[in-house]
Amino acid sequence: EVLEQVAHLFQDHPDLLKEFTFFLPDAVQEQAKERLHRAAADSEARMAAQRAQQSQGQPKVVDMTSTAADAANRGRKRKAEESVPTILVPQKPESYVYNSAVERQFFDTVREALAAYTRDGGQAWAEFLKCLDMYAQEILSKSEMFKFVEPLLGKRHNKLFEEFKRIIQYAGAQSATQQQSQQPLPPNLEDSWYSVPLSEIDFSRCRRCSPSYRALPRDYPSPPCGDRSAEEAKVLNDVWVSLPVGSEESYTFRHMRRNMYEENLFRCEDERFEIDMAIDSNAATLARLEPIAEEIAQLAENELILPETSTQPKPASMDQGMGGKRFHYTFDKTILGVHHRNSITRIYGDAGEEMLDLIVKNPTVAVPLIVERLRQKDTEWRKVRTRLNKRWKDVAEQNYYRSLDHRSLTWRTTDKRAISTRTLVSEIKDRAANNGRESEPAFQARLDKAKEEHGGFYEVTMGSSLKRDLDLTYLPKPTRKLFTPHMSFMYENTSWAHQDAYRILAFALERGSISPADKERCHRLWFDFLGPWFNLSLDWMLKPAVIYQDTTKPVSTTELPRIVSNGGGDDSMADDDDDDSDGDIAARVVTEDVRQLKPSQDTGSYMDHHPLPAGAAVSTLYGDGRIIESRRADNTYLVQLPFGRAFLRPSAVLCSIIPAEKSGFTSKLRAADRSKLDRPDDMLAIGTQSLYLFFRLHQILVRRLGIAKELAYSVKDDPTIINMVEHMPGEDRSALGRRRYDSFLSLVFALLDGGMVGTASDGHKFDDRVRALLGHGGYELTTMDKLISHILKNLQSMANDDAMWNLIQVYRRHMALGSFKPEAFKNEAASVTDGEQMYAFQICPLPKEKGDKAVLHMEYLGVITESGDEGADDVASVADSQSSKRQRR
Repeated sequence: EVLEQVAHLFQDHPDLLKEFTFFLPDAVQEQAKERLHRAAADSEARMAAQRAQQSQGQPKVVDMTSTAADAANRGRKRKAEESVPTILVPQKPESYVYNSAVERQFFDTVREALAAYTRDGGQAWAEFLKCLDMYAQEILSKSEMFKFVEPLLGKRHNKLFEEFKRIIQYAGAQSATQQQSQQPLPPNLEDSWYSVPLSEIDFSRCRRCSPSYRALPRDYPSPPCGDRSAEEAKVLNDVWVSLPVGSEESYTFRHMRRNMYEENLFRCEDERFEIDMAIDSNAATLARLEPIAEEIAQLAENELILPETSTQPKPASMDQGMGGKRFHYTFDKTILGVHHRNSITRIYGDAGEEMLDLIVKNPTVAVPLIVERLRQKDTEWRKVRTRLNKRWKDVAEQNYYRSLDHRSLTWRTTDKRAISTRTLVSEIKDRAANNGRESEPAFQARLDKAKEEHGGFYEVTMGSSLKRDLDLTYLPKPTRKLFTPHMSFMYENTSWAHQDAYRILAFALERGSISPADKERCHRLWFDFLGPWFNLSLDWMLKPAVIYQDTTKPVSTTELPRIVSNGGGDDSMADDDDDDSDGDIAARVVTEDVRQLKPSQDTGSYMDHHPLPAGAAVSTLYGDGRIIESRRADNTYLVQLPFGRAFLRPSAVLCSIIPAEKSGFTSKLRAADRSKLDRPDDMLAIGTQSLYLFFRLHQILVRRLGIAKELAYSVKDDPTIINMVEHMPGEDRSALGRRRYDSFLSLVFALLDGGMVGTASDGHKFDDRVRALLGHGGYELTTMDKLISHILKNLQSMANDDAMWNLIQVYRRHMALGSFKPEAFKNEAASVTDGEQMYAFQICPLPKEKGDKAVLHMEYLGVITESGDEGADDVASVADSQSSKRQRR
């Protein structure tokens, strides 16, 4: 009954009958829709019949104002419409602008409609997508596609079908039939293309010439471009569009972040662009209006007004026009384009629109004035550009080469995270949990950070540099008794890099804010453990002290036999030194006649110097030795040196060497252990977490010193950075490289002398000075102060750790015995540690023919315990005795 009442109420409104179903409950919508649609169809048929009757009863009206040609055209058009049964696109589409959001909403509605009102909604939706795909591939024309889509949408969903036709109409400019018949585009159709941003155009099926360049759609209208010569038309691009295919358009892409030097260059470029555009648009407007101004001037000169004294009558054609002039000039406003109008508005400011109106209303007066104003501005702006070019040149010279250093922009943050304690410890623990290999989540996290810094193409362009492990195929491997290994690192340039690293760390230790007691313990740590580990001799490490020693005038080497002997006729030393040159021996022996010295010639009296007992191991200016006799009479020591005996004054003796404590427990463990290291030059150590962090950071320091030296020697041969670095006089490549590297070390010392923070000695920032010396490839060297600070922190932590000193004594005892036995070393280390997490280290120098290199293997041991129960009581007693015998330092 309700439906009948609604049908009777809306019998003259079929559109309301169709839409009334949306207000009914879902349960009765299907039944009500069928009845209401039938009632709407009856209503439409009845209304059509009424209109037909009314048209038959009215007289036929003939338009007598139209011509015969118009009538013929209307007849042909009507016949053509009746004869062609095609689906026509609306001739005057509404001025809608369809973007991706509107289209997405429409296609969601179509999918729901096809799924709800067809037996097989999925199949219908697939057919609809197939039609669109064939149209996108230009297999179907637009009219053919409409024929296939109409059975799917046109029967039940006329509104969706009309909306679909409007969307397709706005997605392209001309159909195939329109292009063949040269029909013009419908109104506002080209504007709809230009209103769609390139990011919302689907380029996936367009042609491409490279991964990031796609062609515009074929029906995309070509933008207008004037004043283009034939040569320019051959080379300028109107088809290809650059599309981002990686992460270079995202804000996380590091290269998108400009440094301050790039900002200065871009600011100059913007200023240059603005003034160039202003001058060029002003010149284009001047070129457009100058011919018109010349024509107006010529017409004004040729204005023919007969003088009043003339007796000849005026012809009718000579009648004057408005304003008493013969010629009346009109100006077509389409002559000026957008750029021309903008340039006129720019020079007149708020009065610009008024001047544009005056050009049209009174061109004979306005055009000459505007041309004169444009000429004045052209001269003024060109002078300004000439003056600004000098400033822009200075800015470019100051900032160009600095702007090339992209890595330094984020390097401090990246390096701070990379050398942090948490990162370094988590790396080796992650490998320990995965049997010496990096886990997939850790590797993926490292890869993501590399992509974020270098871009989405990192795996393709630089993926080989992201290695998981050091290839040990042709490198010395550690002992399998203790090592998997979890981590392995390569030390390169060990002959000089370790020495430079020690000099830097020793200088920073002396200049740092560390107590004198801690400084003494840190130096003792170097002398007892780190120096021998890195193959640094004690006499070399004490060379800085030699500089402050007062030496006496040397005498000729002819007096040498009086102060040096071969130790009672022992000729074995002479045989050992056959390979040494005479110059090397002369440089190490005492060349002074100490027996002829007066007491006033020495730096201090014998009583001021604490006498050393006979048999004490000492380090002297001429190497390590042992005191044989202390001679009070002539204030000298008789010292046994590697090359013989010598009489030395007390100032030549640098320090005493504390020997390693002997232990019977060490001998017992070594006697029970049958294992040994594969190579006699390898060394083994076990230490705490501080030692692991020290070795990791020390390896980074050595590697960066190698980078600095490599850059210093390659600057002269690199044409890309030769103009950005400081020039040094000279032609010898090796000498220049050495001087440049020494200058870098001087900068590091100056940086450390300022208290680990601050600037270099010449007042410039440290990173700027490094860039000026080594180029922008030295970005890794800008954080030397932070790296050295972390190394000293761990060095001080080891120097104040009793467990670490006990482990050093274990290392020295095995070192003194001439070899390392892994199982005995581990068991003895377990006896002197108390539940601390331990790390094992093995350094393996490479043979000289393979280069100046060494491999350092690391293993995370965790809390180590002695293997086996035998000798547990002995272990406890020895551990107690060793802890009570901790030597004074």
